[in-house]
Amino acid sequence: MSERFLKFRQRGTAYVLREGPSGTEVLVMLHVDRPEAGVQVPGGGARPGETPGETAMREAAEETGVRDLMFGEVLGSKLMKVDWIAYDYQVNTYSWMTTTDPRDAWEHTVPHTGDGDDGLRMRAEFRPIGESGIDWGLDWLLEAAVPRYLARRAEPDPVSA
Repeated sequence: MSERFLKFRQRGTAYVLREGPSGTEVLVMLHVDRPEAGVQVPGGGARPGETPGETAMREAAEETGVRDLMFGEVLGSKLMKVDWIAYDYQVNTYSWMTTTDPRDAWEHTVPHTGDGDDGLRMRAEFRPIGESGIDWGLDWLLEAAVPRYLARRAEPDPVSA
């Protein structure tokens, strides 16, 4: 019997959450020079040896310039058949994280990383969850992320010995 293994691209996607004046907010990004790209959340391809959570953290910082990220947890993955990359499939793994970055909105240019995003100009904005306007189905697990984030916020800080 012959087994066929899928060749796939691993991708990490980040829901960067924080508390704002009207409740929980999510970080979204808009391509300054390509408005047709819609409203997105940070994400991109994994590097060799990188976990999906590490990928999501790195991509959030690279694509938006958000500071002081703290990883929450991996939420889940979605396998997609794709035709726009070298592989037939892509596994997109979603994670939530939080930040103490006080900025509400800013412009950011993606630094030289060698992965094809070099020089892209982004507008990063924190938006209330219900008004995020995220396109392309990238909000797939956002509703699952928020209660988990809020539960973690409600936990007492660990006492150091």
